[in-house]
Amino acid sequence: MRQIKWSPKDLQIQTFVIPHSHMDVGWVYTVQESMHAYAANVYNSVTEELSKTKDRRFIVVEQEFFRLWWDTVSTDSQKNQIRQLVKEGQLEFIIGGQVMHDEAVTDLNDQILQMTEGHGFLYETFGVRPQFSWHVDPFGASATTPVLFALTGFNAHLISRIDYDLKDAMQMEKVKLQFVWRGSPSLKKQEIFTHTMDQFSYCTPSYLPFSNR
Repeated sequence: MRQIKWSPKDLQIQTFVIPHSHMDVGWVYTVQESMHAYAANVYNSVTEELSKTKDRRFIVVEQEFFRLWWDTVSTDSQKNQIRQLVKEGQLEFIIGGQVMHDEAVTDLNDQILQMTEGHGFLYETFGVRPQFSWHVDPFGASATTPVLFALTGFNAHLISRIDYDLKDAMQMEKVKLQFVWRGSPSLKKQEIFTHTMDQFSYCTPSYLPFSNR
């Protein structure tokens, strides 16, 4: 991996902090164990903190946990707060599926079903449709993804886990981290603008004194 060296003469770094949920469904713990251990607390605290000031934003990714929190944990007061936060754009739903599905190992029917269930819940509950897809953690990439997500109506797609050498080469020429992904040469209209995260993915670069957590 190419190391970046910084000197005091370098310009200040412009940093974009994007608070987002990232809670794997069924990894290490069961869904119920995850809800009890941390997932419910995430949405309790997010609801409280976003309501304190209009300058704060949060992205909800996995509908499996959000729907469970909404149906079994949240109070009427929290539901009203969430509806207001969604209306004002402080809380946004990204991708909107039950999970961020692994691309190369998940059956197409399952991909469509889990997206349909999540999007149906969001439209029925809040009247919204996710505008962007968010795949920061699925391992590998499938040509099905740009076709499916373009058909879903997403405006853009974000990915992270690709071959390290390929990512490093793309980062050498920063413009190559962004491209229009066409999954099939026979489906020319089914393409989607795609952004690739750099080698630090969704983690904080170690050389920035921000937070290692």
